[in-house]
Amino acid sequence: MKIDLTELLEKVGNDADIEESEEISFPEDNLNLTSPVAMKLHLVNIGSSVLVEGKVTTEAQLECSRCLEKFKFPLSIDIEEEFTKELFIASGSNEIELKEGDFTGTIERDNTIDLAELIRQDLLLALPIKTLCAQDCKGIGGK
Repeated sequence: MKIDLTELLEKVGNDADIEESEEISFPEDNLNLTSPVAMKLHLVNIGSSVLVEGKVTTEAQLECSRCLEKFKFPLSIDIEEEFTKELFIASGSNEIELKEGDFTGTIERDNTIDLAELIRQDLLLALPIKTLCAQDCKGIGGK
């Protein structure tokens, strides 16, 4: 899920709207997506970085914690992330204090950002702790 920022980086204040859909899945995390990941993003060059805001939607196949049946679960996440070209370089000391601005994504040398890892992490955090096919699920053999 790479996005090319070349035109956006030409001038502070440039912005762009992106709507994309891509078939991906994360089986290593037990996150099997049954529909494409749809992104509606707004990107803004704010000078020293690019702000990415928007919504990502998809659908995952989960297993019910009570009856063990598989079911589809809609997922929707809001994204608000900052990406910068500046690399963090530690001083000679082993101890440094991190500030809010130190937690940004990186714009690659080819002026692209890859949202796949960010989306993977946010989708995993959006999953319910206890997966239920229905609130009134009776469980295995329930009626």
